[in-house]
Amino acid sequence: MVAQIYPRLKLTAIRAVLGFHEAAGKDDGPAPSQEALARLSRDGFVPEQIWRAVLVQALRSELPKAIPATLKEIIGWIEEDFDRFEAALRRADRTFLDRGETFLLVFDALDRLGSDWAAITPLTRGILRLALEMRGFRAMKAKIFMRTDQSKDDSLFRFADATKLRSDAVHLVWRRPELFGLLYNHLAKTEEAAAALSRLAGEKGEPGILSDLRDDEAAQEQLFYRLAGEYMGAGPKRGRTYSWIYDHLADTFGETSPRSFLTAIQRASQTSPAPKDTAIDHTGIRAGVQEASQVRVRELSEDYEWIGKVLSALAGLEVPCDPAIFLRRWEDKDTVRQIRYDAGAFTRKLPLELTSGSETPERDLLDALANIGVIEFRTESRINMPDIFRVEAGIKRRGGVRPPGTGKI
Repeated sequence: MVAQIYPRLKLTAIRAVLGFHEAAGKDDGPAPSQEALARLSRDGFVPEQIWRAVLVQALRSELPKAIPATLKEIIGWIEEDFDRFEAALRRADRTFLDRGETFLLVFDALDRLGSDWAAITPLTRGILRLALEMRGFRAMKAKIFMRTDQSKDDSLFRFADATKLRSDAVHLVWRRPELFGLLYNHLAKTEEAAAALSRLAGEKGEPGILSDLRDDEAAQEQLFYRLAGEYMGAGPKRGRTYSWIYDHLADTFGETSPRSFLTAIQRASQTSPAPKDTAIDHTGIRAGVQEASQVRVRELSEDYEWIGKVLSALAGLEVPCDPAIFLRRWEDKDTVRQIRYDAGAFTRKLPLELTSGSETPERDLLDALANIGVIEFRTESRINMPDIFRVEAGIKRRGGVRPPGTGKI
């Protein structure tokens, strides 16, 4: 479907292969498992050798039949005659070019390359070096998905010409019209909702995907007012529903995830008593933000296992506040010691910023939260936390959505 909408991208001519991913080692692809990477590292092979071997494995059908079977043997084959290896890659590049194809080696789930950052960091840097080497090809490229905290880790990019990779970075962001377009497109394809949505939108003819609602913010906004009412209360001082829900679901980078957005809308539609004149209303939207906060923090915990202890220690505080208030709370709760213990006892990863060995670990925690969009520094003496994290963490903000169990929403 995407290939048809964006024909100039020539997506159907891309041959994508996973170089590493969450289920690496569990399929027939070339991606090595975490254990296989650990064994190769223990055998003395450096990351650059390992990932070049993965590239050869991914290109096996385009290379000479004499390519060995295992990654360890492929590394030996490469080192035995490096000129032969480079010539084979050039031939493969020409083959893809002649066929009008693009070979794409994709790397994802980099935080699962090893059991700790000491193992993950050099392997990640090796992937980045391979991506830089592959820039010289015309029809063979690498694509890397990186977590925000990793992309901000300068130590990963301390090699020649690494800035070229950072300049190519693309940030995956769902903007407000895209999220509302997603909602309306879903409703328009649902038999029970399509006809009613079409009437509300003022459409004529057959109900279907309402094209004007994909990215026309003015049309989106007016339709949402018919669905939810215009204001988040009795009048404009409370804010308008269309902008309010997006803003209150965003992290400090101003980004809102589709799951958070749809969770909030779904929860708003289930609020009782139901509004009389609209499908949802401001009361339901506030309840939706509460539930979306629970879901988002739970999601965050899957990638950042330490986040639960860090946020729970802050319960009851009020933002905006001086950063020192957060630091004192973590010191009082002995939070750093607890997450260090968990990292050792349950093989959990520490915050990347906490591996620097600095003498101010609580300050490192603050930087860790800032790097993943959980807090923002408004000034040097003022920090804030968006509702999408604040509500579930039980942190208060004057005039903001109340955390569950603290009174009316």
